[in-house]
Amino acid sequence: MKKTLQKINNSDKTFSAFHLNASYDLLECTYDDLVIQGQANFDENGAFVQLVDQYKGNKAIFIADRGYESFNGVEHVSHSENKYLIRVKDIHSKTSIMKSFGSLPNNEFDIDVSRLFTRKCTNEIKKHPEIYKYMPRNQRFDYFDENKDIPYEFHTRIVRFKITDDTYECIITNLDRNEFTMEEIKELYHKRWGIETSFRELKYAIGLSALHSKKRELIKQEIYARILLYNFSQRIIQKIKIKKKSTRYLYQVNFTRAFHIIRAFLRKKSGVPLNVESLIAKEILPIRPNRSNTRPLKPKGVVCFNYRFD
Repeated sequence: MKKTLQKINNSDKTFSAFHLNASYDLLECTYDDLVIQGQANFDENGAFVQLVDQYKGNKAIFIADRGYESFNGVEHVSHSENKYLIRVKDIHSKTSIMKSFGSLPNNEFDIDVSRLFTRKCTNEIKKHPEIYKYMPRNQRFDYFDENKDIPYEFHTRIVRFKITDDTYECIITNLDRNEFTMEEIKELYHKRWGIETSFRELKYAIGLSALHSKKRELIKQEIYARILLYNFSQRIIQKIKIKKKSTRYLYQVNFTRAFHIIRAFLRKKSGVPLNVESLIAKEILPIRPNRSNTRPLKPKGVVCFNYRFD
């Protein structure tokens, strides 16, 4: 119970919440895996490692945002023979893992860096921060041989590019520079926005923002049920072919309207079956890139089934 309880602005009042860490297939537009943690002690780095270790699909590129940056996580990806592309805090941040690589240029760059990770903290190691990276024992790293105390060789690629006149994004990756240029790295990271769009659809179209249960295990059951329903809907929607028109915008399926059609199909018990695909194909929206809205940050309460009674 304590794992989900969180205080409101350091007051005596508390609320209970779960923290969801999801693995989302940006090409299939479906969720692969989910790690649910209590809000009070959630661990995004630990969840990322768990998602990587549980992944059994084809070779993949794990794209993640800030919060999932850790040396342990990226090495789990490398040891699984997959690729990673993770946005990290910029070089000026005091808590960025970029601080482990010394002074870096304050401009765009694409460089390879390496360090020897060690649990030792001798004078020799302190004298050569350009070679060694000291890791205290309370910092999780799963690839030390604790019996032999041998330094671990770490290599990564850092890509830093400008997004405005005075701000930069910083990416660490193990993608080969000969195969992926800086521009392609930017494009790949931009595709991560697909999971943010899916969260919006999951919360508002599928209804994850309004839960009916109060008990924690039943809330988890509702979360999994909605993830399954989202995946089922997307499997159908991704098969819909939209006719190209000579208009200003390209068009896509309206997920919300499509989901209502699919839900009506699932509820239908008798009579003439719905022609789901043809109905969904009529519900389309223009694709308008580079649009943004302010995210509403309001706590959600339970929605009791009493609303169904007249």
